[in-house]
Amino acid sequence: MTAPSLTKHAGIRLAQRSISLKDADLIALIGTEVEDGFLVRNKDCEAIEHQLKLLGRIRRLRGKRLVVIGGRILAGYHATPRKRRRLLANANERDLTPA
Repeated sequence: MTAPSLTKHAGIRLAQRSISLKDADLIALIGTEVEDGFLVRNKDCEAIEHQLKLLGRIRRLRGKRLVVIGGRILAGYHATPRKRRRLLANANERDLTPA
């Protein structure tokens, strides 16, 4: 969703209420659409907070590898950069091989 344009009156009122243009963009992005605009509910904030927690967990998993054979996890470890390059090169070769 693109943020609505700002009128002169709205610019003055937002400034008086310490709501920046970036805040307004964020309200339009995460808020619930209501009659004539957007409202950021507690539920909206909780959903974003949950996503941010997942983002932190995802970042922590960067470079981790699971060895899975027959639907069972056999091992898990932090792959070295060299190992990652080798694994990805082999995966790319399999993708390019005609079936």
